[in-house]
Amino acid sequence: MSKKRRKGGTGSGSRARAQLVQPPLVSKTEERSKQSDASPRPGWLSRPPDPRWPSIPRSLGRGLLAVGSSPLVLGISFLFLFLAWAGLVGLGLEGPSGRLATLACLPPVGTYFDWLNGLTIYGYGLQGLLAITGLLLVRSLFVAVMTGLVVQSLEGGGSGMEGVARGLRAYPVALAAGFLSMSMLMAGTVLLPALGGELAFLGSVLILIAALFFFVFAPVAAVRERRGLVETLRRSARAAMMPGSRHAIMSTLYILVAFPILVLFAPSGGDMTVNPGVMEWAYGLVATFVHMGFLAAFAYRWMAIESEVPDQPVKRQPVSARRK
Repeated sequence: MSKKRRKGGTGSGSRARAQLVQPPLVSKTEERSKQSDASPRPGWLSRPPDPRWPSIPRSLGRGLLAVGSSPLVLGISFLFLFLAWAGLVGLGLEGPSGRLATLACLPPVGTYFDWLNGLTIYGYGLQGLLAITGLLLVRSLFVAVMTGLVVQSLEGGGSGMEGVARGLRAYPVALAAGFLSMSMLMAGTVLLPALGGELAFLGSVLILIAALFFFVFAPVAAVRERRGLVETLRRSARAAMMPGSRHAIMSTLYILVAFPILVLFAPSGGDMTVNPGVMEWAYGLVATFVHMGFLAAFAYRWMAIESEVPDQPVKRQPVSARRK
């Protein structure tokens, strides 16, 4: 065999081996589509739900069941309803009776009504500010104690006194969350009127949703973990920002239920009286049960993902980098 043939044979063999090793050609269009599918898509609410988070219906069902199966949680929350109304009447509040449905609201909705009650009784000024501060202190204590009892019920063990003690340890965090919510509401009253009309109303609703969104997990985290105040508040916000949590939808749902729905459907809710009737009291108890059910639902969702909450803020890609 000649050298020329040997050279030609070697070249053809190498080309054949190269064709076997070379990957199939992919069009630029297919390559771009694969990259877009693999890269995170922009859009916060468009993300698919994260399976680590319980669904909203499951969370609500588990929360209502935990509250309904705990006589201590029901008893203390119902007792708070009676004492809170008696205390407000003693300070000078004369209705309306529909506010019975708001006395056990979670912050920031409950904080808003504390603010409203303080101004209704004492008006603007130093006395009104002191009244609002006192009501905020009481509500934060109620939220802390109920959070401890709810977590104890969800865990399925321990005594009621242990749950109360755990809740009392979380009181500073609950109080800080309440003051932050109050600060957001006060800032809204100063800035939003410049928008005027419907935009100002929409902005006030968004402030309520944002305050609940960032701080609702904080008392639960304080009951479950032993971290500092600032770190607990940060972890609450980080959990809220986790993708696929549907936490914004859950927060919006509670705001809609607590503020317009329960208040608008209250029987004789606009009557100015210090002695609500049997129907008003019964409705107030049902509303209190709903508020505690949402508290337990938020606690249940935190307990499901607390080990996944990052200790450092999650670094997000800029939108321009995602679209490439």
